[in-house]
Amino acid sequence: MQAALSLQAALPAELHRLLLVFCRISAALLLLPGFGDAGVPARIRTLAALAMALCLAPVAGPASPGGATLETLRMVVAEITAGIVLGLLGRLVVAGIQAAGQVIGQCIGLANIFTTGMGPDPSATLGAAIQAGSIAALFAIGGHHAALRAVAESYEVVALGSLPALPQTAELLALAVARCFALAVQLAMPFLVLALAANLAMAGINRALPSMPVFMIGAPALLLAGLYLLAATAPSLLGEALGALGQGMQLR
Repeated sequence: MQAALSLQAALPAELHRLLLVFCRISAALLLLPGFGDAGVPARIRTLAALAMALCLAPVAGPASPGGATLETLRMVVAEITAGIVLGLLGRLVVAGIQAAGQVIGQCIGLANIFTTGMGPDPSATLGAAIQAGSIAALFAIGGHHAALRAVAESYEVVALGSLPALPQTAELLALAVARCFALAVQLAMPFLVLALAANLAMAGINRALPSMPVFMIGAPALLLAGLYLLAATAPSLLGEALGALGQGMQLR
């Protein structure tokens, strides 16, 4: 009888803790690369978040029975905010990869070819291809474990039911945005140099031979050279993208 009473007293506290952990994990999975893409059904994402919450709830923090409604709502909002910050750290890296693909396509003349891509919005073909390749390589080498580990270790940085500290959160997001732009420039730099050299060459030829249809000859040549350069630099592109994804999920 005493055990039954103890279980009855502990069960609301455990359910309250499970709810808070589920809120943080589900918000993070909504934005994390691979997990939060449009191709993943919402039901699968919810079941994955619930399974992770069941595993992490015992180590997330002390269980406490839910107090007033406003206090519980505040804790839920705090957990969702922490999950969104975690998801944004990885999503901003993917945005950099997608921006690099857009710039690469514009440099070699494929910017006007759009496809569905990994997200709900249409994106350039090269950007969608590089993004899909990076996500596939990330899961192939087990890199998604770093994102899940970051979610689990986030309870050491942000306590259960607490809002993330504003200065540290702002610094993390600012570094993530800077890393996003740096990654986009780094991945697209060879193609920017190629486009600059090709346009300078076509300008010189047009100045020397005004009657020659330079654009009709130069555009296919630039496209062919760009595709060859993409094939040569694809391993390096994926390596840099994977390194940025792993670095982007570091919370300290």
